[in-house]
Amino acid sequence: MAGMFIPGQVMSLRKLAAALGTSPMPVRDALSQLVAANVLEETPGRSVRVPRIPADKLNELFEIRDMIEGMAARAACRNIDAATIKRLTAINATLIAGIARRDFMACLSANQQFHFTLYKAADSDVLMPLIESLWLRSGPTMYFSLLAPDTPWDAAAHKDIIEGLKQKNPAAVQRALSRDIRSTARHLASIDKGRHPLLMADASQLDISLEV
Repeated sequence: MAGMFIPGQVMSLRKLAAALGTSPMPVRDALSQLVAANVLEETPGRSVRVPRIPADKLNELFEIRDMIEGMAARAACRNIDAATIKRLTAINATLIAGIARRDFMACLSANQQFHFTLYKAADSDVLMPLIESLWLRSGPTMYFSLLAPDTPWDAAAHKDIIEGLKQKNPAAVQRALSRDIRSTARHLASIDKGRHPLLMADASQLDISLEV
């Protein structure tokens, strides 16, 4: 969900088990469940990898995210309390610090925490599972949005979300959230197809360092 695994990346059972401090068996079971849910896919060699997302499906994912998460944001605005706003402000400060350090893993983690803290405030048993499912599919693209020189992360939309929450203005919160989601979608759609990281034959060609 956070984006720490990228499209095309093969999941190493041994490395995952070591990172999680467990045996391979529960990791294998979890990967099997994610394959069954179409979040991961099996390769012809029987390994498991993060699927690459065709451009049309990626656009559809972001359009649905805009609608569903917008509903959650409006509901959250109606339910929000001072403690949650304070927490969102602290998480966003962590994100901004991560951006300044170019600490991609910290940015990805803080970004997910911010959004899910907001959506949790909606207090909806219907919306949250839908949002989790959408993030499982679109999350692996988030890393590439950090690399955009033309649309750098600055957490400006998050600041507007917080301001809208303080004002108890659901429409303003939804607009800021939509801008946050759609700016990422526009960047991914604008990348030249011949150089599109999501379409690269081998994820190892990317100069990245993920945790596992």
